[in-house]
Amino acid sequence: MSTSPTNYSVHSIVAAYGIGMIPHGYYFVKMMANAKGLATNILPRENLSNLQGKVTNQVWTQLAKARGAHLNAMENLPLFAVAMLAGNVAKLPTSELNILSLEYLGARLLYIATYMGARSEALSYVRTGLWAWSVSIPIFALVKAGKAFNDAD
Repeated sequence: MSTSPTNYSVHSIVAAYGIGMIPHGYYFVKMMANAKGLATNILPRENLSNLQGKVTNQVWTQLAKARGAHLNAMENLPLFAVAMLAGNVAKLPTSELNILSLEYLGARLLYIATYMGARSEALSYVRTGLWAWSVSIPIFALVKAGKAFNDAD
């Protein structure tokens, strides 16, 4: 029987992708409920632009925030995935990789909630801080992996 913790860091890449799909699901459902036949699957990335002025400003803003949160999650996913893979190849401690992956997932959940829920300029800066925190986690992991690779030589 192994006494080392189970390594969830690679699985967390899938979880990060899933978290990024939450705002996309919200966007899709909200858009279809409000588009009144104006949305199309032929050019789905044009739907948000095409709906501006055809749905209420409040609905359009919610759609834009959800789409932005989703795109940001997808833009940050490669950095996180590479960091977790590099950490495993560098044989960083499993417990540390697990903590980093859980911290990243938590930061991303908070970021998405703040992105979609911010209604003030002040809260938008909290969102920016959450983004910086979430991005610093995989950067930290990559630095640690790079150090481990150098120390192994």
